[in-house]
Amino acid sequence: MNAIVLVISSLEENTGYVEDAIKKLTPDELSWSPKPHSNTIAFLMWHLARVEDFWINSLLKGGKHIYETEGWYQKFNTSPEDSGIFFDVAKLKAWPVPSLSLLKEYAAAVRKTTLAYLKTLDEKQLDVHRDFGWMKGTVGWALSHLVSEVGEHSGQIGYIKGIMKGIENPPLPQPKK
Repeated sequence: MNAIVLVISSLEENTGYVEDAIKKLTPDELSWSPKPHSNTIAFLMWHLARVEDFWINSLLKGGKHIYETEGWYQKFNTSPEDSGIFFDVAKLKAWPVPSLSLLKEYAAAVRKTTLAYLKTLDEKQLDVHRDFGWMKGTVGWALSHLVSEVGEHSGQIGYIKGIMKGIENPPLPQPKK
Protein backbone atom coordinates (compact mmCIF):
# COMPACT_ATOMS: atom_id res chain seq x y z
CA MET A 1 0.00 0.00 0.00
CA ASN A 2 1.42 3.38 -0.89
CA ALA A 3 1.20 6.42 1.40
CA ILE A 4 -1.58 8.14 -0.55
CA VAL A 5 -3.76 5.04 -0.42
CA LEU A 6 -2.99 4.87 3.31
CA VAL A 7 -4.25 8.44 3.80
CA ILE A 8 -7.42 7.70 1.82
CA SER A 9 -7.99 4.48 3.76
CA SER A 10 -7.50 6.25 7.10
CA LEU A 11 -9.93 9.03 6.23
CA GLU A 12 -12.54 6.54 5.01
CA GLU A 13 -12.14 4.38 8.13
CA ASN A 14 -12.76 7.41 10.33
CA THR A 15 -15.83 8.28 8.27
CA GLY A 16 -17.11 4.78 9.03
CA TYR A 17 -16.57 5.32 12.75
CA VAL A 18 -18.54 8.57 12.64
CA GLU A 19 -21.33 6.98 10.60
CA ASP A 20 -21.55 4.15 13.13
CA ALA A 21 -21.56 6.56 16.08
CA ILE A 22 -24.38 8.72 14.72
CA LYS A 23 -26.64 5.86 13.66
CA LYS A 24 -30.03 6.18 15.31
CA LEU A 25 -29.18 9.40 17.16
CA THR A 26 -32.00 11.88 17.53
CA PRO A 27 -31.57 15.61 16.82
CA ASP A 28 -31.56 16.19 20.59
CA GLU A 29 -28.77 13.65 21.03
CA LEU A 30 -26.75 15.19 18.18
CA SER A 31 -26.98 18.56 19.92
CA TRP A 32 -26.43 17.24 23.47
CA SER A 33 -23.35 18.41 25.36
CA PRO A 34 -21.88 16.71 28.45
CA LYS A 35 -21.08 20.13 30.00
CA PRO A 36 -22.11 23.68 29.04
CA HIS A 37 -18.60 24.39 27.72
CA SER A 38 -18.28 21.11 25.77
CA ASN A 39 -18.78 20.36 22.11
CA THR A 40 -21.75 18.46 20.74
CA ILE A 41 -21.62 15.66 18.18
CA ALA A 42 -23.20 17.97 15.59
CA PHE A 43 -20.56 20.64 16.25
CA LEU A 44 -17.74 18.10 16.01
CA MET A 45 -19.09 16.75 12.73
CA TRP A 46 -19.19 20.27 11.31
CA HIS A 47 -15.75 21.15 12.66
CA LEU A 48 -14.27 17.89 11.34
CA ALA A 49 -15.47 18.71 7.82
CA ARG A 50 -14.32 22.34 8.18
CA VAL A 51 -10.83 21.17 9.19
CA GLU A 52 -10.59 18.84 6.19
CA ASP A 53 -11.87 21.62 3.92
CA PHE A 54 -9.21 23.98 5.31
CA TRP A 55 -6.26 21.58 5.04
CA ILE A 56 -7.11 20.32 1.56
CA ASN A 57 -8.71 23.22 -0.27
CA SER A 58 -6.90 26.12 1.36
CA LEU A 59 -3.50 24.93 2.54
CA LEU A 60 -2.66 22.15 0.10
CA LYS A 61 -4.53 23.27 -3.02
CA GLY A 62 -3.94 26.96 -2.32
CA GLY A 63 -7.53 27.99 -2.94
CA LYS A 64 -10.53 28.87 -0.82
CA HIS A 65 -12.60 26.53 1.29
CA ILE A 66 -15.63 25.10 -0.46
CA TYR A 67 -17.49 26.30 2.64
CA GLU A 68 -17.12 29.74 1.10
CA THR A 69 -16.93 29.09 -2.65
CA GLU A 70 -19.95 26.76 -2.76
CA GLY A 71 -22.02 28.80 -0.30
CA TRP A 72 -22.13 26.23 2.49
CA TYR A 73 -21.73 28.98 5.10
CA GLN A 74 -25.12 30.35 4.00
CA LYS A 75 -26.76 26.94 4.41
CA PHE A 76 -25.22 26.69 7.90
CA ASN A 77 -26.14 30.30 8.76
CA THR A 78 -22.57 31.17 9.75
CA SER A 79 -19.83 33.39 8.39
CA PRO A 80 -17.50 32.02 5.69
CA GLU A 81 -14.60 32.16 8.18
CA ASP A 82 -16.28 30.15 10.92
CA SER A 83 -14.66 26.78 11.52
CA GLY A 84 -14.98 26.20 15.25
CA ILE A 85 -11.31 27.02 15.82
CA PHE A 86 -10.92 29.43 18.74
CA PHE A 87 -14.65 29.36 19.55
CA ASP A 88 -15.31 30.44 23.12
CA VAL A 89 -18.30 29.22 25.13
CA ALA A 90 -20.52 32.10 23.95
CA LYS A 91 -19.74 31.44 20.29
CA LEU A 92 -20.16 27.68 20.79
CA LYS A 93 -23.60 28.19 22.36
CA ALA A 94 -24.63 30.65 19.61
CA TRP A 95 -23.63 28.23 16.84
CA PRO A 96 -26.82 27.26 14.96
CA VAL A 97 -27.20 23.48 15.12
CA PRO A 98 -27.86 22.23 11.58
CA SER A 99 -29.70 19.14 10.46
CA LEU A 100 -27.86 15.84 10.24
CA SER A 101 -28.53 15.73 6.51
CA LEU A 102 -26.84 19.11 6.00
CA LEU A 103 -23.83 18.02 8.06
CA LYS A 104 -23.51 14.84 6.00
CA GLU A 105 -23.93 16.67 2.69
CA TYR A 106 -21.17 19.13 3.51
CA ALA A 107 -18.84 16.39 4.76
CA ALA A 108 -19.45 14.41 1.55
CA ALA A 109 -18.74 17.48 -0.61
CA VAL A 110 -15.49 18.10 1.25
CA ARG A 111 -14.47 14.46 0.98
CA LYS A 112 -15.13 14.55 -2.76
CA THR A 113 -12.64 17.42 -3.14
CA THR A 114 -10.18 15.63 -0.84
CA LEU A 115 -10.26 12.43 -2.87
CA ALA A 116 -9.95 14.34 -6.14
CA TYR A 117 -6.88 16.14 -4.78
CA LEU A 118 -5.28 13.00 -3.36
CA LYS A 119 -5.69 11.21 -6.68
CA THR A 120 -3.57 13.92 -8.34
CA LEU A 121 -0.60 13.24 -6.05
CA ASP A 122 2.24 10.82 -6.46
CA GLU A 123 4.51 9.70 -3.63
CA LYS A 124 7.30 12.15 -4.56
CA GLN A 125 4.95 15.10 -4.00
CA LEU A 126 4.55 14.09 -0.36
CA ASP A 127 8.12 15.28 0.27
CA VAL A 128 7.57 18.74 -1.25
CA HIS A 129 8.21 21.45 1.34
CA ARG A 130 5.54 24.10 1.78
CA ASP A 131 5.06 27.24 3.82
CA PHE A 132 1.67 26.93 5.52
CA GLY A 133 1.74 30.45 6.91
CA TRP A 134 2.27 29.72 10.59
CA MET A 135 4.75 26.90 9.97
CA LYS A 136 6.62 25.03 7.29
CA GLY A 137 6.32 21.34 6.50
CA THR A 138 5.89 18.84 3.73
CA VAL A 139 2.71 17.87 1.92
CA GLY A 140 3.06 14.46 3.61
CA TRP A 141 3.27 16.10 7.03
CA ALA A 142 0.11 18.11 6.30
CA LEU A 143 -1.77 14.96 5.27
CA SER A 144 -0.50 13.13 8.35
CA HIS A 145 -1.74 15.99 10.51
CA LEU A 146 -5.11 15.92 8.75
CA VAL A 147 -5.48 12.17 9.38
CA SER A 148 -4.57 12.68 13.05
CA GLU A 149 -7.04 15.52 13.49
CA VAL A 150 -9.83 13.63 11.74
CA GLY A 151 -9.10 10.65 14.00
CA GLU A 152 -9.13 12.85 17.07
CA HIS A 153 -12.51 14.39 16.29
CA SER A 154 -13.99 11.05 15.19
CA GLY A 155 -12.95 9.64 18.56
CA GLN A 156 -14.53 12.57 20.38
CA ILE A 157 -17.81 11.90 18.56
CA GLY A 158 -17.70 8.25 19.63
CA TYR A 159 -16.83 9.23 23.18
CA ILE A 160 -19.73 11.66 23.50
CA LYS A 161 -22.07 8.98 22.17
CA GLY A 162 -20.62 6.61 24.78
CA ILE A 163 -21.29 9.12 27.56
CA MET A 164 -24.91 9.33 26.41
CA LYS A 165 -25.62 5.71 25.58
CA GLY A 166 -23.00 3.62 27.38
CA ILE A 167 -20.72 1.00 25.93
CA GLU A 168 -21.58 -0.62 22.65
CA ASN A 169 -19.47 -3.11 20.80
CA PRO A 170 -17.53 -1.12 18.22
CA PRO A 171 -17.45 -2.39 14.66
CA LEU A 172 -14.23 -4.10 13.70
CA PRO A 173 -12.47 -2.38 10.83
CA GLN A 174 -12.63 -4.38 7.65
CA PRO A 175 -9.60 -4.37 5.35
CA LYS A 176 -10.24 -3.15 1.83
CA LYS A 177 -9.89 -5.77 -0.84
